[in-house]
Amino acid sequence: LKWFEGPTRSGTHTMGVFDDGKKLYFDTEITAGNPFPFMPNKDGSPPDFKGAESYLHRISVPLNGKGTRYDIEKLYPLSAPLPRQDDRYNTVAYRYGYAACPNPDQPRATANACYARMDLRNRSYKLWQAAPGISLAEPVVAPKSASSGEGVGYLMGVAYHLNERLRCDLVILDAE
Repeated sequence: LKWFEGPTRSGTHTMGVFDDGKKLYFDTEITAGNPFPFMPNKDGSPPDFKGAESYLHRISVPLNGKGTRYDIEKLYPLSAPLPRQDDRYNTVAYRYGYAACPNPDQPRATANACYARMDLRNRSYKLWQAAPGISLAEPVVAPKSASSGEGVGYLMGVAYHLNERLRCDLVILDAE
């Protein structure tokens, strides 16, 4: 076992982990600061809301060698807390990830008004935009069948109506 040193960051939810025989890859949401602004900072400073924004990163570490550093790559410009993937791919190389996120084209948006389908192979993403006044919860992926390929199935989550006392709907989308 090794201890790898890196910059001060907070990682809270892991999307996937796998190795290719040379490196171990760890895909996780990372914030530059305290991701929980409701928890006071130890030094008493006010919350840093910009530093609390969560982005999906890939951390890679060499499996052989004597180094104690790791590489880190920000994968998308999406603030994407609670990223998910098809659970059948938790510890093997995978292509698709999913997350609820604000629309990146609306910089003042605070609600997770979109579901993102992220293609990690070509670093692209597609968004499904909810209706105005809706915030989307963490999604889950359900394969169409036990033998379905990755990304073939359903993306499911809860939609909260912000202007209707948080009335909830179940959203079921084609994961493709």
